[in-house]
Amino acid sequence: MLKSAREKQVKEELTQSLQELPVPASLLQFAKDVPDMAESTPAIPGRRPIRQRSRKARFTIAAACALAVVASVGAAQVSPTFANMVKGLPGFSGVLGWLDEVRGYDGVRNARSYGYEPTEPVVKQFGDVTIGISDVYLTGDQLSYKTFVKSDEIKKNAFKRDNGYWDADWRKTADYFFHSVDFKEARGGGSRGIIMSDDSTPEPVYAGTHSYTLTPQQVQDFMNKDPKELRFRVYKSQPGQQNSEFLFDISVPFDKSQWREDLIVPIRQKIEVAGDPDLPSFTLEQVKITPTNTQLDIKIEQGANHYLQFRPFGDFDKKFEPYLTDDKGNKYPLNVDGVQKMYDSLARPGDRDGNTMEFMSSPYFDPSVKRLTLHLNGFQLTEKTPSAAFTLSPGEKLPKTVRFKDKQFTIVGTSYKKGYLWLKIKKDRPEDAHLGIRFGIPEDLSKAYQEKIKNTPELNELYDQRPGVALIDGVPRSGGPEDDYFEAGIMAPEQDSYEITMMRNANPIPLKQEITFEIRK
Repeated sequence: MLKSAREKQVKEELTQSLQELPVPASLLQFAKDVPDMAESTPAIPGRRPIRQRSRKARFTIAAACALAVVASVGAAQVSPTFANMVKGLPGFSGVLGWLDEVRGYDGVRNARSYGYEPTEPVVKQFGDVTIGISDVYLTGDQLSYKTFVKSDEIKKNAFKRDNGYWDADWRKTADYFFHSVDFKEARGGGSRGIIMSDDSTPEPVYAGTHSYTLTPQQVQDFMNKDPKELRFRVYKSQPGQQNSEFLFDISVPFDKSQWREDLIVPIRQKIEVAGDPDLPSFTLEQVKITPTNTQLDIKIEQGANHYLQFRPFGDFDKKFEPYLTDDKGNKYPLNVDGVQKMYDSLARPGDRDGNTMEFMSSPYFDPSVKRLTLHLNGFQLTEKTPSAAFTLSPGEKLPKTVRFKDKQFTIVGTSYKKGYLWLKIKKDRPEDAHLGIRFGIPEDLSKAYQEKIKNTPELNELYDQRPGVALIDGVPRSGGPEDDYFEAGIMAPEQDSYEITMMRNANPIPLKQEITFEIRK
């Protein structure tokens, strides 16, 4: 069982975000559909999260998933150098097609169109294993790259899933990991999966995208060494084993003379939020324009008991996603909405409260672009810990109206079934999809009950999460507009009376604004 209610919430939110991912039928159709999809969409067929082991990696939910998004933006060609390297290698034709697509969203296509390629791809053979690394880009605070692995074992154990994606039976297949030698203390991750070639004899390639956040000092220290290469170590992990076997070092030539520093422009513009009980305002702190993407830093009150999400859960039509435009009419869609301190227990010294929004592509190489405009269409606020509570007895007279901050709701029914206290809450409008509140029980009671569950086989079996079973996490949900109520299940022991805690959860805040700021004189 989970150690605490907070750890349970972390797992539930990650599970929820993954359950909401739309699954397209094919890679090429998916690439075409991406502009019409939203939040954390899977890109690589049969994707497999990257295990970080001792890398001190940290994922925000949206960022971990969004690294896998593929977008088809304009026409492009694969690097002739990389194409020549893999020419004649069975299976790599599929990789070249995938590279064409994925470069549209991660900014590599934009950088390459201006001739910015500070590194070269490398392909290395190790027995029957072919390993490649390409699109290695280092900015002022980020290292990103793409990896490719082809082996007889992957080919033998590859299979096609019902959704049309390819995967491999990892119970029988060795896994491969790439670790940066130059930047050992990095946070980040990525996504990987099987891509099948379109050769006359199709072969699977295990492809991945990777992105790690660095500190400016780490990058400066690296540059001070006058580097000629970026170094990586490749490890092999056998199925069922915890320890990895070191295979070899792989170095990517790096031309320091070509490396370009980020353009950082302070903004420090306060945005008022009228009428919200917790968030009077937030600040557009700065914009960072790199050769591959555009990043906007949002700052909220340090030590705040809440965080913001500018990419709302469930917004698959992208109706509420922010985006940037420039004074030449170019649009920069949101790629990643990175919450900086979603979980205080994972924060590092110096981390700030707020968001870093990463937008696709950038005006880095176009000096005629002088201004950017942020288009805001609202966002969501979630509290980290409960901020209010009320008492409830299952047998008390209903309906019961409860006020929480700037809203109130009415409980019209209660019951206790299979380890959960269930609340039936009347909707204000049939079309409402979220109440914006998470219910729970006090932390001390929750910890004691978790300990009891861990030591009681019957309770452990009762609460064991089963595949395909809907998540029960204290968040009110509705079957659809045809239902005039929400239902929320709260994990709790059966009692005669309950203290029910409340915290804002993905609570929508409407804020439609356009904010223009200067990036060049």
